[in-house]
Amino acid sequence: MFKWLSYLFIFSVLNWSCTKSHNSVTRGFYFWQSNLSSNTLNSGRLDSLNIESLYIKFFDVTIDEASQQPIPVADISFEQPVPANISIIPVVFITNNTLENLDTIQCKYLAQKIAKRIQYIIDTNNLALPSEIQIDCDWTASTRQNYFILLQTIKQYPAFNKIQISSTIRLHQIKYYKTTGVPPVDKGLLMFYNMGNIEDDKSVNSIYDENIAAQYVDNINAYPLALDAAIACYSWGLLYDNHQLLRIFYPLYQDEISDSLFSKVENNTYKANGNFYFEGQFFVSGNILKIETMTPELSLRAAEQLAGNLHNEKINVILFHLDEIILKKYSNEDLEAIYNCFE
Repeated sequence: MFKWLSYLFIFSVLNWSCTKSHNSVTRGFYFWQSNLSSNTLNSGRLDSLNIESLYIKFFDVTIDEASQQPIPVADISFEQPVPANISIIPVVFITNNTLENLDTIQCKYLAQKIAKRIQYIIDTNNLALPSEIQIDCDWTASTRQNYFILLQTIKQYPAFNKIQISSTIRLHQIKYYKTTGVPPVDKGLLMFYNMGNIEDDKSVNSIYDENIAAQYVDNINAYPLALDAAIACYSWGLLYDNHQLLRIFYPLYQDEISDSLFSKVENNTYKANGNFYFEGQFFVSGNILKIETMTPELSLRAAEQLAGNLHNEKINVILFHLDEIILKKYSNEDLEAIYNCFE
């Protein structure tokens, strides 16, 4: 408790005078839901924060259980046009197991399907051709070759010849890049979150852990690819049964946990009091629900830790993610402070 009080005191008095290491910062948000609604876009927050880009997940790519073939799912629905002064960056999330057991021809075919689907969404929604397309995949040494073939094929798609292709990069891919490789893209986006072991129900916070991050940040400058930065601003719930992770509830905050259903075990951990449904999931007595939360203070700490290790002249800083619930937890001053760390 004393540690957190100390942080709060420093934030309020010093406002964490973040290291200024970049000449030009483009501010952005991720948007990771399937419906882009007017409530989020018309809140006035984007204008007041000088947001210039939205990194919008266009769709996911995963393995179809019936055919055991890669398929795109969960296309974005534009219920409201994005303001003209904000650039749209399409993002495609690919699960790592999608890339397993594919040969070269299958990888190229999948890449072409992805590129055509991106173009279809752009065309059917009358969107401007983007300056960048981002592929999000937590690839490993075993899927490295297939992922890189897929990226190279997307880059060669005729309609995208003037568009930058970027790839998300995790901290382990930074530190062990000689094993996991460097993707053949124009630039990377360093996801400075999801760095802990989500499978471990005893971990403090798998979203961001300053001590874990400290084991990786010294390797960032040696990474042979220009990097943008992403900082987490969300909270989720993790359901465990007999120490095994069963489900992720996103977003979920502690104030949504009912005292009649759960008993607090620790600061952020709750035990199911009986058998019941919660958030569409059937809980069995004794199930553990852990809430991992990024607070404005913790997001700012992450930004400060990362900003001191990135020294690009130009950088995109993207917060994850744009959501009405999340925006209620962060004031404009909170978000300004995060962006300011990189400026």
